[in-house]
Order: sequence, then structure tokens, then C-alpha cells
Amino acid sequence: MGGVTRVLRDYQQAAVQAVYAEWAKGVNRTAIILPTGAGKTDCIAKIATTEAQAGGRPLIMAHRSELLDQITERCGMHAPDIPVGRVQAARNQTSRPITVAMTPTLASEKRRARLSRPSLVICDEAHHAASPSQTAILAWAGAFDGTRTMGVTATMARGDRRGLGDVWSSIAYQKSLKWAIDKGWLVEPRGRAVVTDHLNLDDAKINRGDYTDSDLAPMVSQDVDQIVKAWQDQAAERPTIAFTPNVQSAEDLTREFVAQGVTAEHVFGSTSHADRQQIYARVASGETRVLVNCMVATEGFDLPALSCALMCRPTRSAPLYQQCVGRILRRYPGKNDALVLDVVGASRHQKLITLVDLHETAEYDTKELDELPCEDCGMAPCECPPEETGERPDTRVRLLGPATYDEIDLFSTSDLNWLFTHGGVRFLPVGDRMVLLWPHDDGELYQAGHCTVRGYDNGRYVGRDGQWDPAGPLPLDEARRRAEDWALTVEPSIASRSSSWRKRGGAPSEGQLGFARGLGIEAPELMNKARLSDEISIALASRVIDK
Repeated sequence: MGGVTRVLRDYQQAAVQAVYAEWAKGVNRTAIILPTGAGKTDCIAKIATTEAQAGGRPLIMAHRSELLDQITERCGMHAPDIPVGRVQAARNQTSRPITVAMTPTLASEKRRARLSRPSLVICDEAHHAASPSQTAILAWAGAFDGTRTMGVTATMARGDRRGLGDVWSSIAYQKSLKWAIDKGWLVEPRGRAVVTDHLNLDDAKINRGDYTDSDLAPMVSQDVDQIVKAWQDQAAERPTIAFTPNVQSAEDLTREFVAQGVTAEHVFGSTSHADRQQIYARVASGETRVLVNCMVATEGFDLPALSCALMCRPTRSAPLYQQCVGRILRRYPGKNDALVLDVVGASRHQKLITLVDLHETAEYDTKELDELPCEDCGMAPCECPPEETGERPDTRVRLLGPATYDEIDLFSTSDLNWLFTHGGVRFLPVGDRMVLLWPHDDGELYQAGHCTVRGYDNGRYVGRDGQWDPAGPLPLDEARRRAEDWALTVEPSIASRSSSWRKRGGAPSEGQLGFARGLGIEAPELMNKARLSDEISIALASRVIDK
């Protein structure tokens, strides 16, 4: 066939080279993290086609048909002469040099038995790899026995606390969404908070760090008229994708758009692949203005013309929010920016992920929220005194209840009892050990590690492996999740900030008071049991970690 093959961008080439460097060092399970829209599929295709050209048999696994379509197409751009076989449902093209396979299909031992053992494994959306089914597939492919394995994802984080560190030994290369925007690979985003009446998140249940869809759905359905009006006011000229909590709320929102004269269609997990492709084609052509979806178009979905994300699924999860926002940031002719409309409730106390969490300098309009009367002082705008900032004082004896330091708000999606040493290092007490997050690059990246309360051993922290997290420095949220994954394997019943004994308070025991005085803690008799427990942990951690 011949023809001009596709050329990698400079950072994509650097990512590919970094993977080969990890493999050369003997780290056979490594991953790269690139934001949605930055061309992860090109990295997959380049490594797969290079392996096939060298006589190997690469296997690429993904969990959505759209992902397999994109990977197959991109492999053809990098090496038009190399056939790609598909393993999915009734299709079983196992004899071609490159195999792309649906993860649910490979979950069947019978289907795996029809395939030869691959020379290389590539796992798209690698944050799913710790699930039991995917781990079984990787084990069959030899990923834990020396077969070179690469994972690719936009965010190496899971919501269920499964140990990604048990699958991926290192992060070979990573770039953030902010980096891609600042470099011009993605369009500039701006955001706006849209207040609705019935979205009372104070009453919504939280499971695994995020709001439950079953609680959010009826709140969203009640406010679809306000949501559509906000869209008409702010984004009527923009091709839009809307994210909803469940099927019912997606249907209700679609119905309201149509009632207001806006062409809208919805897709669910039960929508067939063929029907989805037809709907996507109508959105791409402009025939359909709004695509409403329920957890379908968050991964493996590529319509660059979209320039508005209507977030009707408020979230405390940075990975989920990033996946959603990433759908509208790809460049497209005539598209200069992207708009995120965050649907929020009339409360100032909701700890939602917003656009500024992904890109702190992004323009974010909170006018509707600012016009609401403050729930504390009753004024609009709020006239409450500003929160104190700066370093915490060394003496904290006046904090008599469980730890509520402002810095812990950064970890609002975690229920575990993260604390700070006197020197400002985050740590998590785990029995007689401490998990810590050490800042790198002026706090841009963090490395997880662990030590005992006794300190060092031969100049290194003592831990299960006697070393730092092999993934190296990571963005704060990802480093925290890896640290928590390890902590929960050591002590599954690790105390949380919401533990009943912490809420009850109660006076400390005489033994606790004596131990606290021995550590030099001032006025321990003024603290309750939970607060003093934290102070003891802080004292023990500070004299080891702050060294």
C-alpha cells in the first residue's frame, strides 16, 4: 500500500522513548499519562507497529468499541502495510500481526485460549487495569512474568481504591491537562457555575469519595428546565455534550431540550454501537446540537467540533471531571475556546471539582453563586471575614476537636485521616507506620513513601519494600491515591475522619495523657481523645519525617 506515515509530535516521541527506556532497565510494566486530546492513541500505534515490524505479536486491549476503532485506524496511519486483527464478540481475527481486543471478550478463558501469547501488551485506559478481570488478562498475557507491558491513560486514578501500584511499576512519562492547554495543543477552557434550585448536595450520599448517581439523578431531573435555560443563555451556538447521573435524568434532560426547540439525542451504555455511531455523525454534522449521555462519552469518544460541556453530574472526583472536560478541548477549525457549564446547587459549602482545579488560571464565572445570600452572614456578597492564610502556628492546643486544618480541604475526596507534620509534610498514620507525600518541584509533584515511627534503616525509610513508590513523583491527587492504596493493604480498617469514635470525642485516657506529655505536647488535658490522638501522631511523625 505504501504512502506517507504519521509523524509523532515531540512529546509523543519523548513518551515512546521513555517507555523503551523503562523496559531496557527491566521495568516491564510501565505507563504513560497524557491528557485527553493529546494523542495517546498515536503512542499506542507507534509502539505496536514498531513491534510488529520487528516480528513481534503485540496485543492491544481496550474496553470500548470506539477505542478499538480509533486504535485500528491509527495503526493504519503509522504502518499501512501491517494488518490489524479484531477480537470482539463474533470477530476472532487472531492470526494478524497486531491484535486489538475488547477487554470483556478477553475476560473469557475460552477466547484467550484461541490467541497466541503476545510479545508485548498495551492496555488503553490503564486506570482500569487493577480490576480483577483485567488483572487476570494481564496475568495470562505474561505481564507479571516478563512480557513487556505498557499502560496509557489520562489519569492514573481509580475511585474504588484498588491498587494500581500492584499493576504498574512505574510512570515512564506524564504531562498534565494544564500543560497541554498552555502549550496550545488543546483549546483554552473557561467555565461558569449555573445555580439550580433543587440540587441540595448536603443531602446527597457519598460513596467511595463521590456523590451517588441515585441521589443526584432526581435532583437533576427536577431542574432540567433551568438547565436548558442556562444553556440557551450561555451556549446556544455551541455544539454541546451533557453529562448526567443516570438514564432517567438523561432522558428527562433530552426531552426538555426537544420541548424547547433544540435538537438533542441521548446515548446510554445500552445504546448499540451502530446507533451510537449514527448519533455521533449527526452531532458532528450539526444536525443534532446537544448530545446527552450517561457515562458513555467519558472515554474513547472523539468529536472535536464540541465546544461546550454541560456538567449536570456534579462530582468530587478529579479524574471523572477531567475525562468529561477533555471531550471539548480538542482543536477544530473555527474553534477558539471551550465552555464548561457546571450545574451546582444553591450552597456555598459544596466541595466540587471545578475547572480551576484542572487549570488554576482559567476564567471561571461564579456570578450566580456570588449573588446568593451567604448562609453564615446572610449578605450578598458575603461579608464574612476572610479565612486566615499562611503557615500554621507551632502551638495548636486551642484546636480541641478532630483535625480540621484548611489544608485537608485539598483531600476532600478522601475520608482517611491525613495530617501534617510540623514541617508541613502530609502523612497518614497506619498502625506503627506512616505513609507520607514528599513534595517535589515546588509542590507541583509528590512522591509517596512510608516509614516506621522509629525512623530510618541504613539511610532509607523502612517499609514493605524499603523504598519510595517506584512510580516516582506524581500529581498530588494521583500520589495520594497510590499512598492510600498501599495503606489500605496494610490496615484495611484504617481510621477515617468520620469514624464514630472521633465524632464522639470523649476525654483522653491517663495513659494517652502521659504519653503525650512525654512527647512534649503542651496542655494535652485541654484536648479530647481524637484531637490528642492526632497530636501524638503529628509529634511522632515530625521527629522522623521532618529530619
